[in-house]
Amino acid sequence: MFSRVLRYVRLPLLLLVIWAVLRFIIGLRGVPYAPRGNAMFSVLGLTIISCIYYGAMSRRVGGFNWIGTILVGAVVGLWAQILIFTATLVSFAANLNTYYVHWDALNIPEGTHPVMAQAMTTRAVGLIAGTIIGIIMALIGRAVFQALAPRCGND
Repeated sequence: MFSRVLRYVRLPLLLLVIWAVLRFIIGLRGVPYAPRGNAMFSVLGLTIISCIYYGAMSRRVGGFNWIGTILVGAVVGLWAQILIFTATLVSFAANLNTYYVHWDALNIPEGTHPVMAQAMTTRAVGLIAGTIIGIIMALIGRAVFQALAPRCGND
């Protein structure tokens, strides 16, 4: 079932890579984080939306049971957090000022310059929390919106 889930969520996984790279680049280019920069290419926003609509389609399109829907949310949520973790690590290792090391993105006091250990601890917690959020959003998508999903194969 896991390989079927990976095939099913290829598009959101690719989109998450694109969003993470573009978010990295706009931070490098010096686009201000607030008020608008943070909203462009939000990895978390894309993760939540993708989990909701792929969760909604998981039964009719993907042919998954509830465990499959949980796996859909977990894979998308974990992949997003792995990308965020990696981008944060690269930013610190290369001493780059990107959105991934901004004080607001790391939930630390305004104007504070984060240290690598503090930032990576925050991102490690995100690996778990982001996966759980992905699962919850996929389950909500399936429970609330599955009736809107197209029928595939049996029409």
